[in-house]
Amino acid sequence: MPLSPPQRRRPALTNSDQTVTKVDKTCPVNPSATPRTTLNKPEQIRTNRNTAKRPDQIRPPSTSARGGMNWRRGECDAGAYAARCPRRGYDGIQDRSYRYPFLMPHPALTRRALLQRSARLAVGAAAALLVGCADDEPPPQPQPQPERPAQPQEPQGEPPPEPQQAQTPQQAEAQPAPAAQQQQAIEPPPGRRRLVSDPPTAAYQLEEPEFAPLPGATAEWGVIEGAGYRIEVPDNWSGDLVLWAHGFSGLNEAGDGPSEELSFEMPDRSLLLATGAAWATSTYRASGYVPGLGVDDLLLVKDRAAELYGAPRRTFCAGGSMGGATAQLMAQEFPDEIAGAVAFCGALGNVWVADYLAAWHTLAMWFLGAPPTRVDAAGLIEWAAPLGVADDEGQLQLSADGERFAAVIEQLSGGPRWGFREGLAAQWNTSFAVGALTWPSLTPAAPFDPGERIQIDDSQIPIDTTAFNYAAQGVDLDLERLNAEVVRVASSPAHRADPGVGAPSGRLEVPLLCLKTTGDLFTPIHLDRDYQRLVAQAGHAQNLAIRAVRRAGHCTFAPLELTAALAAFLFWLDLGATPAAEDLGGDLQQAGASFTIDWDPDDPLRPVSGQE
Repeated sequence: MPLSPPQRRRPALTNSDQTVTKVDKTCPVNPSATPRTTLNKPEQIRTNRNTAKRPDQIRPPSTSARGGMNWRRGECDAGAYAARCPRRGYDGIQDRSYRYPFLMPHPALTRRALLQRSARLAVGAAAALLVGCADDEPPPQPQPQPERPAQPQEPQGEPPPEPQQAQTPQQAEAQPAPAAQQQQAIEPPPGRRRLVSDPPTAAYQLEEPEFAPLPGATAEWGVIEGAGYRIEVPDNWSGDLVLWAHGFSGLNEAGDGPSEELSFEMPDRSLLLATGAAWATSTYRASGYVPGLGVDDLLLVKDRAAELYGAPRRTFCAGGSMGGATAQLMAQEFPDEIAGAVAFCGALGNVWVADYLAAWHTLAMWFLGAPPTRVDAAGLIEWAAPLGVADDEGQLQLSADGERFAAVIEQLSGGPRWGFREGLAAQWNTSFAVGALTWPSLTPAAPFDPGERIQIDDSQIPIDTTAFNYAAQGVDLDLERLNAEVVRVASSPAHRADPGVGAPSGRLEVPLLCLKTTGDLFTPIHLDRDYQRLVAQAGHAQNLAIRAVRRAGHCTFAPLELTAALAAFLFWLDLGATPAAEDLGGDLQQAGASFTIDWDPDDPLRPVSGQE
């Protein structure tokens, strides 16, 4: 049954209105930044709601120069963290420094330019789209937001209200929660199952859901089953709805577990609204690596949007990194809910990326000869120092054993390919730091015997490295001894088969387009290769298109590469034109040659123009 009209929907803003942009809490590099608002601080919520920031105070998220993830959102990439933020400790590796358009708006693109380019795409003139935008108008400056309408005055002639008495602590606790905390009751359609029936619980801090709509749009926000949600619908809504799946939210302040904050990752709102599409997103009700929970919570937000604005004509799911895993999982498990999905730098295969990271750490233990004594982020990076040290400039100095370790990781993550060495340097500290999520499951079995098999209980992510055959090229290494002595991790087959947390099935009944850099060492390209093989074996190869880009780093796509991929995805859905894609089954040294636009200068496959 539809709910009554929402009490907190804002009217569409005019060009003289201002959108309030929240600036996240950052490290001391940016002392002007303001703290993040959380739902357990209602006095901050009231202050933040009516506070407009000047354009010079609005700071877009920054990205690492080498494509590494940020230790803190907006500042301090992994390579420079220790030098630039020495006083704050590890505040979570923020997997949100993407450069794809749904998340990182290009400041030079105006709504007029986006509409013009969308029109060109519709007629197939993709070449005209991929040129500069020197004639674009400057983006409009945000304007102050209007005050909410005043409450009706008391009728004249009635006695004035009694003055309010100071509340006791007990009375204050009895007051209703702020509007943003009041949860919506959403009943999913009959028969829809939950992928995660028992989500993790913790004392999370939920980011304030309220936000202001852009001009020509309406916003809705709130909380559903502990997860914050945001919805924005343009006045000229086409009926398309994009469910935006956020990435991994990072580690906590101590660096020894998942983040304690549930925060929003916003898509490129202006791009979506300019094309007539609505968007919706969720914080999810728990942090950590939770693609299955992301699917459940995003579908509840879809239900909420349908209650408020009517059923969408078609729905897409898109996201990056863990969000890409969420998009892939939604396409696999709920093809009747979405028309298609896009995964940028996705952790395809759900639990497969956890397998890879567990193998990274058990291999490091074999080379180092002992497990870590500390399993927080700082302790794990220090533990890895005898293998290699990544400096503030993203340079990685490897020891002799570190070179052997790197050779094994190269084969494990896909084999020789462009961007591996620079990607390894960019992700070195990050890949060791996130072991803080894995080692607590392994350390109870210490000390480890050579070749020991550690069984993970069903309360943990169902990691399994028992079938890995480690290999290497170009180094002096006894591979037979390595494979015999390295510690293996195993999970129960039933837990491994659970779609909410386990391995993929290969089922894919709606289009899924994936984009991956060859030098990504956080969600490596071997995940895409193995998923492509699995989908083909299941008979659904026609619904999967994977494109590689020749570049190091995680999610380091150029804007034009993303635009081309999105255009191909829309042509696929609207016209049935199967997009050109990559076959990752063979040698990956040539991968990405067809879809790279912004070439590295020293790439041997870089096209040479007539002017060079």
